[in-house]
Amino acid sequence: MNKMVSPYFSAVTRSLESEVFLINSLSTHQGVKGAANEQALINILERFLPKKYSIGTGIIIDRLGNQSKQCDIVIYDGFNYPEIFGQTPIKFFPIDFVYAVIEVKTTLDQKKMLEACENIKSVKSLDVIYESFRITPTEVAYEINNDTILWENVSTTKPQGFVFGFSSKTTKFDTFYKWMKANNDVNLIPNHIFCLDQGFLVNHPNDVKGFPCPLLNDLGNEFYSQEDCDIFKDGAKYWMTVNGVKYPVSEIGEYKIAIDQSKVLLEFISILNKMLSKKTLSPRIDIYEQYIMPSYNYKFNFKDGNLCYNKATK
Repeated sequence: MNKMVSPYFSAVTRSLESEVFLINSLSTHQGVKGAANEQALINILERFLPKKYSIGTGIIIDRLGNQSKQCDIVIYDGFNYPEIFGQTPIKFFPIDFVYAVIEVKTTLDQKKMLEACENIKSVKSLDVIYESFRITPTEVAYEINNDTILWENVSTTKPQGFVFGFSSKTTKFDTFYKWMKANNDVNLIPNHIFCLDQGFLVNHPNDVKGFPCPLLNDLGNEFYSQEDCDIFKDGAKYWMTVNGVKYPVSEIGEYKIAIDQSKVLLEFISILNKMLSKKTLSPRIDIYEQYIMPSYNYKFNFKDGNLCYNKATK
């Protein structure tokens, strides 16, 4: 990262860490901690995601009446989505208006990873209205000729799924990597998993790719390890101090390296933005007609002095 971006995201990450540390030190109730940590991450997303994305928490539904598990963070289309299912303490989001869901974990371990995967699976298993429609191509047409593409066909896709951990219960990246098992059905599992004291994982069919985020020197060609700085234990975690700043340590092969949490956070925001831009929502879905009206399939009318009903027709 360059000389402006690196310290900027370091400051953002330190602020996030401080808020989470304060929350966790003041409360012993896991539910309160979890909700507050989710809100801390929501506050970050509201500052760094484009304004076209709305952010909430609740349950995803489909037009058949199926429901997901409770979702920590829901990123949805608040511009076109009428919040007719958001008028109660628990909000319900039609899946056809949802870009992504994020499962947030204060401390990530294998059990919590499996829980997060099940929550995301409950979302991706819902029924989506698949449609093909035209959009403006991403590449600008500088010159019009016979080969110029003025529009392209795309189809609706399922929401993206992410897991975000503030810390992990391991000191080894290999352990973090193995918590996410390869699955040939990537449509039902998280797309990416991020953990501030490790790095991130990316899911592909039958494959999981791991990307640790070591702290690099100013030239960006070397990382800090036990050969450069002393390692100490604070709580259940190992740390390394570099230039007066404390960094978590992850063990990778023969090295114990300092993890750059600001790099993990920047990757999370950058990849999330890219993945959200790839998610396509149909502009033709009518939430009233496709989610509500099928439930009211009979209409009453007044005829010849009598009350009668007929099955509703479009």
